[in-house]
Amino acid sequence: MDTDVLIVGAGPTGLMLANQLARRGVRIRIIDRHAGPARESRALGVQARTREIYSHLGIADQAVALGKKADGAVLWAEGRRAARVPLGDIGRDVSPYPYLLVLGQDDNERLLGDALRARGLGVEWNTELVGLAQDSDHVTATLKNADGTRSEVRVPWLAGCDGARSTVRELNGIAFEGAPYQHVFFVADVQMTGSMVPDLLNVYLWRSGFHLVFPMRGTDHWRIVGILPPQLRGRDNVTFEETIPTLRHEVGSELSFQACNWFSTYRIHHRRAARFHDRRCFLLGDAAHVHSPVGGQGMNTGLQDAYNLAWKLALVVSGRAAAALVHSYEDERLPVANHLLKRTDRFFSIVVSDSWLVGLLRTRVMPKIMGLALRTAAVQRIVFRTISQTGIRYRGSPLSEALAGLPENGPRPGDRFPWLRLKFQPNGRLEDLYRKLDDTRFTLLVFGQAAPPRGIPELGDQLHIQELPSDPANDRELARARIPRPSFYLLRPDGHIGLAGARLDAAAASRYVSERLRFS
Repeated sequence: MDTDVLIVGAGPTGLMLANQLARRGVRIRIIDRHAGPARESRALGVQARTREIYSHLGIADQAVALGKKADGAVLWAEGRRAARVPLGDIGRDVSPYPYLLVLGQDDNERLLGDALRARGLGVEWNTELVGLAQDSDHVTATLKNADGTRSEVRVPWLAGCDGARSTVRELNGIAFEGAPYQHVFFVADVQMTGSMVPDLLNVYLWRSGFHLVFPMRGTDHWRIVGILPPQLRGRDNVTFEETIPTLRHEVGSELSFQACNWFSTYRIHHRRAARFHDRRCFLLGDAAHVHSPVGGQGMNTGLQDAYNLAWKLALVVSGRAAAALVHSYEDERLPVANHLLKRTDRFFSIVVSDSWLVGLLRTRVMPKIMGLALRTAAVQRIVFRTISQTGIRYRGSPLSEALAGLPENGPRPGDRFPWLRLKFQPNGRLEDLYRKLDDTRFTLLVFGQAAPPRGIPELGDQLHIQELPSDPANDRELARARIPRPSFYLLRPDGHIGLAGARLDAAAASRYVSERLRFS
């Protein structure tokens, strides 16, 4: 077998997985049944955590240059401006990317595709998975090729990144539990002018529904998302022009349209696969979970699925860790999907409900509460950590272990280690900790004590050690993050804390690697 992992689906999730595996030396093959990359910019929001991951791929600056920073949102209730919600830089102490970036899915796919091609790899388009059989040590995949012929390939591992109608999921007999929302939605990519506040997300709330109008890169370029008017539902051939009367009534009579670049109607589902891992097959992204677009979580969640699985699968493929390590992918990511589905479903039900009472809440109460609450720093931090996905943690994971001496209100095993600016040399300058992390290896951060002379032998060259000097600037940063001295934190390649405690016990660290990470 000359391929370690076959990736089915070349959307953002599949491309992220391909990049992360390839940069770790894993031999991959990525296929997609479509003729080429998506041309429509379906998903929009690129969250802070995604851009942190992009920085390790070397594409964060390109993403920021291509996208449009959303400085905030304006809420309109029944045609009247009701509130402004500040979003710009609300996470300035949480992430080096403290804002929402509006960047279409097509641009994200292009950046990830370019990064993959720079590694000498490409997508095999017009190649479809049509059959699958699993054995104890490999998967046999039947492919329908571009010329219509069929071929069989044997691979140790297979990743299903093939969307909501996943063939990988169906061939493994995994249930996709959930249901569609009753409403029919539409999305339009347009050039238009009107009363929208520039550079802000404009949210139009009515008792009968809503419209979201996103600022896009370029002059007078906007994305519209809304509920299809009742008189247009139940048809397959609805055009954008037929939605214009409703848009002019609910968004503004002065709307003027220069062009519609893309228009589509769709149903939104809230579903989750019964399991994310079946022997040697995995489900990621929309193949594993789909939900409402509230908060711009979908694409970002799929990208984090890939980031979580890649480092584990790479260690297993290389023979450094036992195959059982990949079981933690489902242990960690399935609860994230559950929580996300519940949270977005509750909020989305308020946004789309036809109830008169809920409509009143949506137009009269919700804008005022949001406008006031989001002006306080404490609420801003909570909202940012939630929406940006920097608050995702795996405290219940089998890979998370806390030794004695850690404060309960500080970073704990399973958490993403906080973003800090520290001095790495005595009398040195303050530097971004995240730029010092090598996300292809583990990092041992040591504060107020010496690192073991031999490090953690079981990790070998998979470990990078940072012993932080005592300095007033460092002490202030550590106090802000509630990190005590002495303490240590063993960071996984994805930046989450695996093992932590006050005093670094070399024997405990070795035991953690052998038993929790299952290093051979």
